Amino acid sequence: MLVIIRIFVAALLVCSTCAPGAAAPSNVGFVLLHGLAGVPLGSGGPGGALVGGLRKAGYRVETPEMCWSKRRIYDHTFTDCFADIDAAIARLRAQGATQIVLGGMSMGGNSALAYAATHPDLLGVMAIAPAHDAATLGNIPRIAAALAQAQAAVAAGHGDAVQTYPDSDNSRRAGPAFTVRTSAQNYVSFIDPAGPANIAGDLPHIAVPVIWVAGTDDPTQVLSAQEFAQIPANPLSKYASVNAAHLATPDAGASAMIDWVRALTAAKS
Repeated sequence: MLVIIRIFVAALLVCSTCAPGAAAPSNVGFVLLHGLAGVPLGSGGPGGALVGGLRKAGYRVETPEMCWSKRRIYDHTFTDCFADIDAAIARLRAQGATQIVLGGMSMGGNSALAYAATHPDLLGVMAIAPAHDAATLGNIPRIAAALAQAQAAVAAGHGDAVQTYPDSDNSRRAGPAFTVRTSAQNYVSFIDPAGPANIAGDLPHIAVPVIWVAGTDDPTQVLSAQEFAQIPANPLSKYASVNAAHLATPDAGASAMIDWVRALTAAKS
C-alpha cells in the first residue's frame, strides 16, 4: 500500500507542472520581433495574445530586444541586427527546436522579410503589418534631406559620427516629429531606398511560406496585398486581413497565425 501511495503522489507532482489542455512541447520554435522604438513582443506592449497563444499551443518562443528598440534604437546597421535573430534561433535550437518560424511586426516585419530573403532554411515567416519601408521614407522631404546628409558623411569617412536625425514612427498619428540619435552609417542602412530596408527589394527572393497579416485600419498596409503578390507563389502562403489598427494587428491576427502554423507544420510533417 505504501508503494502505491508513493507512485500516486509522484504522478500528481508531475501533472502539477502541466496546464490543463496544454499541448506537448513542439519541435517548432518562434522568433518574434517587435516594432520601432518598442519593447519585446508580449512584454507590456503589443503581441501578448500572440506570444501567449503560441506558448499555450506548445511552441517555444523567443522575443529578443532588437537594435531598433526604444532603448537601443539604431545601435547597429540594419543587417548587423540579424545577429540578434541568429542568437535567438541558437537559443531555440539549444532547447530542442529543429524548425524555426520568424515573425515580426512593423519594423520587425520588415526585418523578418529581409532575413528570410537570405535564409531559405526557415520553416516560414509571419509578416505582421510590415512597415518602416525605406522606399516610402525617402519620399518624406525632411527625411530625404537628412539621408543625403548622412550619405555625404559616410562618403567622407565619417560614418561613425553620431547626431540626431528625423525618422517616422508608424504608431504615432500626431504629436512631435519622431527623431533618432545614431551614427550616419546606421541611419543610412535603415533609411536608404537602395539599402536592405526596402521591403519590395526582398520579396522576390523569399523561398519559404509567408503569412502576411494586415490591419484594415492601418495606413501602412494600403498596398500590402499587392506587395504580398510579389512574393514567389507558395501554396502554404497566406494573406490575412484583420479588423485592427497598426499596433493592434499582432493580437487581432493571433488566431489566424496560430491556425496557419498548425497547417504549415502538418503539411511539412
